[in-house]
Amino acid sequence: MKKLRLIGNIIFFSLVVHFVLQSVNVFMGKKDMQISLSQTNQQIKELKERKSKLEQEKENAGVNNKDKNEKFARNNLNLKRKGEVIYKIVD
Repeated sequence: MKKLRLIGNIIFFSLVVHFVLQSVNVFMGKKDMQISLSQTNQQIKELKERKSKLEQEKENAGVNNKDKNEKFARNNLNLKRKGEVIYKIVD
């Protein structure tokens, strides 16, 4: 009878230790997840700021882009508009 009680106590103690260790693992995992969540939120904030800057640059480039393209085409590619006459001065 004492052996049975001793075995029962050992099994009970083992289960208690197992559940305590599992609780500690869950608690530590929760801390890691909170750290990971805060880092992810920071990355999301940075990416949103970058996105807004890029969208603003896109809008600004769209306004001046037509003029820049025309200037590049005239100066580097020797293109002209329909009906224009171009004179070159040769030294």
